[in-house]
Amino acid sequence: MNPRPTPQIFAFLPMFQLIFLRSRRRVLRSVMGAALVLLVASCEKPPASAVSEAGAPPTARSGKLKVLTSFLPVQSHATAIAGGLASVSQLLTADTGPHDFQLTPADVKRLADADLFIVNGAGLESWLEELMAKAAGSDHRQRPIVVDLSEGLQLTGNPAPFAATGTVEAGQNPHTWLDPVLASQQTAIILAALQKADPPNADAYRAHAAIYTAELEALDAEFRATLVPLPNKNLVTFHDAFPYLAARYGLTCIGCISEFPEKDPPPQQLAALIEAIRRAHVGVLFAETGYAPDLLKEIARQTGARVSELDTMEVGTGHPTAYLDRMRQNLAALEAAFTP
Repeated sequence: MNPRPTPQIFAFLPMFQLIFLRSRRRVLRSVMGAALVLLVASCEKPPASAVSEAGAPPTARSGKLKVLTSFLPVQSHATAIAGGLASVSQLLTADTGPHDFQLTPADVKRLADADLFIVNGAGLESWLEELMAKAAGSDHRQRPIVVDLSEGLQLTGNPAPFAATGTVEAGQNPHTWLDPVLASQQTAIILAALQKADPPNADAYRAHAAIYTAELEALDAEFRATLVPLPNKNLVTFHDAFPYLAARYGLTCIGCISEFPEKDPPPQQLAALIEAIRRAHVGVLFAETGYAPDLLKEIARQTGARVSELDTMEVGTGHPTAYLDRMRQNLAALEAAFTP
């Protein structure tokens, strides 16, 4: 006969069962906790296809909003408002104007890498559609948002060449930036685009824009005080870049030498042009910064006019004060030309 278990053994068994059950509960809680962490993580991370289709937020991808601008005035406005909070770069090189810009594969890559592409609009960047189409076909993420600074502006038609013998090019004149009042309106469009694309820095962008807008208003006041009192303000320019400035400050925009800065008029039109300048007693012909003034010098020699220079800002590199500095240089040139 087997001996019966002692009471000490029976006393030990409940204690062992309790320890075993507690250990099972701890293991179970650990397993359930790990499963919960994995479940939450899988819910928080979007699928790869959603990220590639919608694009990662700029702050998550690089830490700064990436902004590409077309040329100097747009670059100047954008850098003044961004104030270093966004990465702002200019597409056109310092020696290239928007009229004669030629696309390169590097340009397509820069556009595809940007979050915003800010352009003057009104047909100035005639190569924009081709650039956007090539960027869409490249092996990069989605196309950037295009910000058109002509939206909502009151545009005017192209003025006729001074002695045009054919039809004037149809369409709207794109040189809106040469009017400080319209430049201020363009600044508001840039501000709205930056705030929408980068909400955490919206207040800072607003503060920068307020300072820059006040500087543009001061520039407008300087133009009015200087130009309005002058008696003779007949304006003949190299190409059709200044109708907005002329209308704003009471200049008489007689005409332009050529429709495009890189295209001289044919000989027949040149002869008619010289005769028309003589009849109108035009005393000053305005060349443009960045373009050879040889043609204007020859016309001036034959007509007795003198040659001055205005800056359309179509060539060069923008920085926060570039627009303000170069417009004040234009004001000084106009004052010197029109002062009796």
